[in-house]
Amino acid sequence: MKLSVKSKIKFLILLNVLLIAGTGFLFSNSDLDSDDEIKSLHIDAETVLPASFTGTQPNIILDSTCSLSAFFDKLMMIRNIKNIEKPVVRIVHIGDSHVRSHEFTPAFNFRLTEIFGNAATGFIEGYKSSGIVEENGLPGIICHCMGINGATSKNFTNDKYIDEINKLNPDLIIISLGTNEGLGRYDSSHHYEMQKNLFSLLQISCPDAAILYTTPPGTFKTTYSRARRRRNRKVISVAENKNTKHVASTIMQFAADHNVACWDLFNITGGEQHSCQNWMNGKYYQKDKLHFIIDGYALQGNLLYEALIAGYNKHVMNCYE
Repeated sequence: MKLSVKSKIKFLILLNVLLIAGTGFLFSNSDLDSDDEIKSLHIDAETVLPASFTGTQPNIILDSTCSLSAFFDKLMMIRNIKNIEKPVVRIVHIGDSHVRSHEFTPAFNFRLTEIFGNAATGFIEGYKSSGIVEENGLPGIICHCMGINGATSKNFTNDKYIDEINKLNPDLIIISLGTNEGLGRYDSSHHYEMQKNLFSLLQISCPDAAILYTTPPGTFKTTYSRARRRRNRKVISVAENKNTKHVASTIMQFAADHNVACWDLFNITGGEQHSCQNWMNGKYYQKDKLHFIIDGYALQGNLLYEALIAGYNKHVMNCYE
């Protein structure tokens, strides 16, 4: 039976409606799958910056070139239930006495292993431990720390430390230095050059590792009287170290110039106007107002975790756009 022209038109319209509806259904299911995957990969992280801190800035990592993408991809591989083979993600945290305390890094590490699993035989325990842990053969996070009291970037250019970092095969190297550079007469050009020397050695030794710089927290500077014997020295003054803002600025500039990430702890916690006062009001300093008590370092570790997870979540969203 032949269809009339009108019937053919009606049939074609109906067919198009059915095709569009079917396509919409497919897109809807695809969108739902993506939403479910994003939800499974996304991590909730509460704000840990104390409400009492004033003059703060958003707790984020500055990374305009997405230099941490490969690192975040590995974290996604651990979280993604579709992946049968899950990796070990290795982090090496190097720095001065703030890292040598073995309190900053473990706080950060503990939060990460809660989410991504622990690939180490144990945790870094106490000041006397080496800061280096053994792998347990399981997927997850393993975080080492190498801290040297009084260290500047120059200390880590020693072949001994470069070789040790290389052997740990890091996916991410976190560099937390700057406090000691700012204790004396500060020279930003010299500081920049020291960072450049260390950065070049790390690039050669660990070409696949992402690098994350951190700026130092606000601290105080003690001026002593001159005396031949240290025990005879007297405290002349204790004041906020104004060099820290310049140190932080140099670190941020270096990171930007070399297309790597930077976490600006100094300005996040209040900067020149408020950082020292915030840490002091919270009673986070030790007596010297240069080092921190356990709670102070734990807060810094938790803040770094929060910033890293914010960057990770942003990366997850970008992957599904």
